[in-house]
Amino acid sequence: MLRIIGHIERLLLRNDCVIIPQWGGFVLREVPASCDEEGVWFYPARKEISFNTSLRHTDGLLAESYMQVYDVDYGNAAVMLEKDIEAMGDALREEGRLELGRVGSFHLGEEGQLVFTPGIPDLWNAAYYGLEPFSFPKLKPLVVEEVSPRPAPAKDVIYIPVNCRFLRIAAGAAAACALFFLLSTPVREVNTSAYTASFIPSEMWTSEASSQPVVSVEEEASTVVVQPSVEEEKPVEEPVEVKAPAPAVRQKMYHIVIASFPTERQADEFISTVDRQACPGVDKILRDGKCRVYAARFDNREEAERFQATLRENEKYKDAWLFISR
Repeated sequence: MLRIIGHIERLLLRNDCVIIPQWGGFVLREVPASCDEEGVWFYPARKEISFNTSLRHTDGLLAESYMQVYDVDYGNAAVMLEKDIEAMGDALREEGRLELGRVGSFHLGEEGQLVFTPGIPDLWNAAYYGLEPFSFPKLKPLVVEEVSPRPAPAKDVIYIPVNCRFLRIAAGAAAACALFFLLSTPVREVNTSAYTASFIPSEMWTSEASSQPVVSVEEEASTVVVQPSVEEEKPVEEPVEVKAPAPAVRQKMYHIVIASFPTERQADEFISTVDRQACPGVDKILRDGKCRVYAARFDNREEAERFQATLRENEKYKDAWLFISR
């Protein structure tokens, strides 16, 4: 079995697109859960694999996988990948069919076109817990049985007819009584002098009360008691809540990668040999345990892709690929 097959299977477990240079790209498409028109078969969410012959540019995934597995630099990995692709073409022309393990198989059509047949789908559906299609047959229509008439009451049972209106009136009266007892009765202020024992005869109280000056109603009305004014309370200022500034979103950067190395020292040696005119912004970036050397970086994808197309015209940098980071 060709060694490139293992690399393709491993990369498809982490990426939705893996491209074989000069052949095409494997694409994983998510399919939502569905059911057939009759509503009998139900299909869970899954991923389906297909092959697109129009995707022939190099994305660098296979070359980087060769570098990690065989511990070689990018140049040697590209040479190894090119030999494996040539071996795939030779096997397809000699046998008329090329098996790619669990990914699927290729064969040539009647007009010489490349035809892909998907392999085992369970390899890509691990995230869906291995759910399988199932059928749920339709239920039969419910048959309503006729209810038999109510049997006559036994002779030892006595039925007492009660008027529903009488029950409602009785319930309302009971509720009113309960509400009456629950509410508290207001208590008036009691004149304590009426219940106080006095040592002075009531006649003396009368004579003494008559000796007091009598104030007319007009004089009493003219007497106005002026109360001191109360200063208006100043409104209390509520504290203003100061919201913390939202965290800044880091902008995407687009790097045109021309090489990748496992150590930073190897990357520095490669940078010293790069043509500064073709790669004006050459530098390195560390990600995922790899040191990638890029020719330039941009904050706009369209500009990055235009520079990548121009750089690939140079034979030395024909495998330059786009790396996105934040």
